Amino acid sequence: MQATTDANSMLLDRPQNRERSALRLMTWGARFAGAAGLIGAMVLVGYATRTAWTVRLSARLPPMYPNAALGLTLGACAAVGAKRRGPVRILAAGGALGIGGIGLISLWLHIIGAERTWFEGLFPSGFVEATTAVGGRPAPETCVAFLLLASALATLILRRTPRLGQALAIAGASVGLSAVVGYLLGVDRAELGVQAVYVGMALHTGLGIMFLGFAIVCLRPNVGLPGHLLNGGIAGGVTRRVTLAVVITPALLLLLGVALARVMPEEQLAQSIFSVLQVGVLSGAVLIPSAVMSRTEQQLRNELEATRRRNEHESDIDTLVEAITAEMIIASPDLPGWDFGVRYQPATGHLAGDSVQVHIRQQPTEATLIALVDVAGHDVYSAVVAYGLRSHIGALWEIGADLSTIVASVNAKLLRRRTIATAIFLVVDPLSESIEFVNAGHPAPLHLRHGNTSEWTLTGPLLGLPNAFHDVRVIDIQPDDLVVLFTDGVTEARSPDGRQLGKAFIHRVITARQADSPRSIADACVDAAIEHARSRLSDDVLVIAARRAS
Repeated sequence: MQATTDANSMLLDRPQNRERSALRLMTWGARFAGAAGLIGAMVLVGYATRTAWTVRLSARLPPMYPNAALGLTLGACAAVGAKRRGPVRILAAGGALGIGGIGLISLWLHIIGAERTWFEGLFPSGFVEATTAVGGRPAPETCVAFLLLASALATLILRRTPRLGQALAIAGASVGLSAVVGYLLGVDRAELGVQAVYVGMALHTGLGIMFLGFAIVCLRPNVGLPGHLLNGGIAGGVTRRVTLAVVITPALLLLLGVALARVMPEEQLAQSIFSVLQVGVLSGAVLIPSAVMSRTEQQLRNELEATRRRNEHESDIDTLVEAITAEMIIASPDLPGWDFGVRYQPATGHLAGDSVQVHIRQQPTEATLIALVDVAGHDVYSAVVAYGLRSHIGALWEIGADLSTIVASVNAKLLRRRTIATAIFLVVDPLSESIEFVNAGHPAPLHLRHGNTSEWTLTGPLLGLPNAFHDVRVIDIQPDDLVVLFTDGVTEARSPDGRQLGKAFIHRVITARQADSPRSIADACVDAAIEHARSRLSDDVLVIAARRAS
């Protein structure tokens, strides 16, 4: 049954996040990080091979010092590895500590007015002319930017306080942006102390810092500022308009600052701090009201959703349906040693043919049966069939039936009801590193291990067919493995012109977010389906993401 749409339903059913845009942002984040790392590596190679043009770009521009190049390289490695898991994430933390340490030590040496120390030893004498008081020591603006970016990288690696991390990244990127704009406007320094300087760092240092800041912001596209910009609701529209004003305003202030610097030169560090503060304040002016509007919209969305569901099914709400609804509520399984995330989106009403069952037994051995069943249709009749299967499967599991017996019995029951269903059955032993698995005509679950992906293909046809036989496979499961199960309502979501979302795109979404929490992964898959459909979905959608504890 195709769900109807109207203006109100389209308002309510817009996705929480635009997953296609989020994937593009993550791709651009990796590119920005790669560009920053390439700039740093190019300068380090230039020092090693004594290639002057890579170090200073032109005779009129100041050189990038080795410590600054090393900081950019470490920061880029930290940004690329921050979204990974395991040893790569540990290496990313080391990169963040590296760029932060370079910024902190250099800034401290500036503050105490120290002469040349061992810390500037990588800068060779007689190769290129130094343009700062102490050759080899990054400019104070570079040090401040490195500290801001290191703090932002720490929040990215720890996956904490994303809004604070993005504010720090934007502030750091603004330092580099100020330098780049200054050079474009001709506010460079060929001779230290003679010309007015807006930001005293090398041009490619400014570019690298700007790219690294952008990368940190883009790599978490569904939270903070990018999350508000990609929001499909009212908050997203307001945020996009406010952000446009925020981008234009600093540009005008920057032009004014350059003009004042030429007429009445001020201290360079004070000017840089002013540029950082103005962008930071304006960023906060966007994030704070946008966050409030987003929370308010979510509350309204929940209230309107509840009202719409009640109105659609007033004729069906009787004692029997209420009892079935209570039994069929889809909640996240609670299984020791596993972290689950579940997102369910019915096409219409509360009742549908999708169900998740978790049955635990202690005898003859402790084991848990997880059954995902998708009965054909998404109406009350499908829900009644699913309810009957729930009781049937639970009873068989409690009396000690094995997985082959349960699947055969479910197939026979659906055959008698003259309906069909697809299903995934998993038997999980908390003490074992393997699970028993049956895929009865269901879309193949995706299994991710250390960045590698595989699919759990069919072990038999869909349920409800005569003479159907289903194999039981044993799947190896290691700590930190991620398994994502989804119904065909996700991959078969259709756009207004009839195009299906497709399995390949859902796999891209899951792979891009494999380091996120299972709940975030489940939400991303459903949001992608809603965004693709641009209205209410025509079929029920259920996604389960599960990660074994490490």
